Amino acid sequence: MYYSALKLLGGAVLIVLSNFAQTLGAAEKCGSDGQQLKYLWGDALTDSPDCVGPNNITYPAAQIARAFRKSNALWGNGRTGRSGTLIDPHVTQKALLRAHAISSDADLLQPRHGRGMRDDSGGCGTTPSRLCRTRYNTTAPMYGVSLTSGQPVTIVQKFPDLLQQVVYEVCESKDCDVVRGECTQTYVPYLFLVIPLGPVTLTGQDYVLVESGCVCKPKLTVPSEHYDHRTIQNV
Repeated sequence: MYYSALKLLGGAVLIVLSNFAQTLGAAEKCGSDGQQLKYLWGDALTDSPDCVGPNNITYPAAQIARAFRKSNALWGNGRTGRSGTLIDPHVTQKALLRAHAISSDADLLQPRHGRGMRDDSGGCGTTPSRLCRTRYNTTAPMYGVSLTSGQPVTIVQKFPDLLQQVVYEVCESKDCDVVRGECTQTYVPYLFLVIPLGPVTLTGQDYVLVESGCVCKPKLTVPSEHYDHRTIQNV
């Protein structure tokens, strides 16, 4: 009798585990339908809150919601903004895109120097000032790779109370326009509130690299085999 009961229980456990494995296998991957970035996965604005991350574990939306309700030290004991009301995340998205577009237009009029993120020719008016074609958008990433540890981290996102949105800009061409060269993706570090808590700030933030545009790296022109500089003489 006991043996039969244990056998039935074991069969039930196997069925439950099998159903769980099928559910996990059928679960949507975070970021499967969006832009594939190098160090970021998922978008809290478009992905399901229970999507599966790069570690094959469901995004911890319920745990984050519980922590947020408790107003623990992660969020500064329940502090609120100056207005006391939240801005719609889609309004924030439009504002970010508009600001990035204005910044891009300013780049065309006045080339950047030094540590600029884009390569501009600054030449005559008929030459395009941007040598590499790019495309930009916003994302509220759910996972990333820590710049300080190199390990995957979960980026805290809670719609609509706490969304960490950023603008990314990716290369759309491999070869530069006008000049002979190669378009190379550039990155900038962004601070995110992450799990496990990051070492950068007291609130647990950490740096993750985000695509920021393209630079054109010119290729050196190889002289012709038949060219001999020794044949050039001063007249």
